[in-house]
Amino acid sequence: MTASTGAPDQATAPDARVVTSGEGLAARRALRAARLRGVVFVALGVLSFYFATRSLDVATTFSFWLDRPGGEFASVKPSVGVLWIITGLAAGLVGILHFLRGAAFRWRVWLVLVAAPWIFATLATLLAGKAANLTGLVASTLELSTPLMLGAMAGILSERSGIFNIALEGKMLVGALVAAIGSSVTRIITGNDIAAVLVGVLLAMLASGLLGLLLAWLGIRHRVDQIIAGAVINIGAVGITSFIFLRVLSRNTQFNQPATVSAIELPFLSDIPLLGPMLFSSRPYVYIGFLIVAVLTYMLFRTRWGLRLRASGEKPAAAGTVGINVIAIRYQALFLAGLITGLAGSYLSLATSGSFQIELTAGKGFIALAAMIFGAWHPVGALGAALVFGFTDASQTLLSVVGVQVPPQILSSIPYVITIVVVAGVVGRVRGPAAAGQPYEQG
Repeated sequence: MTASTGAPDQATAPDARVVTSGEGLAARRALRAARLRGVVFVALGVLSFYFATRSLDVATTFSFWLDRPGGEFASVKPSVGVLWIITGLAAGLVGILHFLRGAAFRWRVWLVLVAAPWIFATLATLLAGKAANLTGLVASTLELSTPLMLGAMAGILSERSGIFNIALEGKMLVGALVAAIGSSVTRIITGNDIAAVLVGVLLAMLASGLLGLLLAWLGIRHRVDQIIAGAVINIGAVGITSFIFLRVLSRNTQFNQPATVSAIELPFLSDIPLLGPMLFSSRPYVYIGFLIVAVLTYMLFRTRWGLRLRASGEKPAAAGTVGINVIAIRYQALFLAGLITGLAGSYLSLATSGSFQIELTAGKGFIALAAMIFGAWHPVGALGAALVFGFTDASQTLLSVVGVQVPPQILSSIPYVITIVVVAGVVGRVRGPAAAGQPYEQG
């Protein structure tokens, strides 16, 4: 009796040691990563204080429209050096908290404390005493981040269900083309711009939703490598849209003159001094984008459907054993993601350019993926990342307008450089859905 009970203990002891050593190794790696981040933040703080010593006597002027663009305005004239001191203190505090809290420190939540003053200090340094109106900068940031925000939400839906979705770029591009053609044709037939916009948006969403089902069909039904399937859709979208533009739209320009979406002022909210012109005088896409972020956050983390979706992306086998139809949920997620991506594509052709052009998306689908990763597959985090990318684009325009002597090639490359830095620095340190990219056969 004694011998029989001792054998299992000896057999399971190595497994226990393996588990313990594995957990210890993961904890040491997490602690090492936290300390490394702490060193980086402290170094940023030291660098900020160095910049402060060189710019204490430099003042910049930030102005804000109070009631409407071109109306009354208020100005503040902070010292550039003081902005850098605030940035240094914030970066140093986050660095110290990294060392004190270790791997348990939720550093991404604290990034705003460092990113906001760093952004304004950098902007003030580049302005070098020139005045800049920040109302337009904030409004432009919201506009330019909208397609990135929507693309990131689509990526979160897909990958939370367990399907890699690098086809955001292609689906966005197809959505932009279909929106332009659908809106133009409807405008010709009805002469009603509102109807033309609605038809264009709906057709764009439907086309991208079907592409989402195609990706799901390839990855789920035929178990095609999901990265390869997404790349094929991207390449095919570029080829097909370019062909249609060159062979059809360039020769029949009436089919590429869609109704455009203008900014609208929200009643009462747009009358709020200072905030109204910045936040509540935008195109409807901006408001819809923030609504989608709020709804998706609630659906993912506060509903049974969201729990099943996340279970399908983390432990599909376990989810299947309790009666969850993983296949159906993944098809649903890919279709919904396609609808959102099509909405983002329609924004590009109906709200920004006013027509379709070859490769209109210009990599925005991939930047949306970077925002998704940087936001740790959470809608709110991805929203913050999209706003940062949008701000870089808006800053490029502002600096060009005020005549800052920075080569335009450098300014235009900033969003893509940040994308590379984000992906290179975050991949491997942020854990995505465990089953994303893995084929699943429902029993």
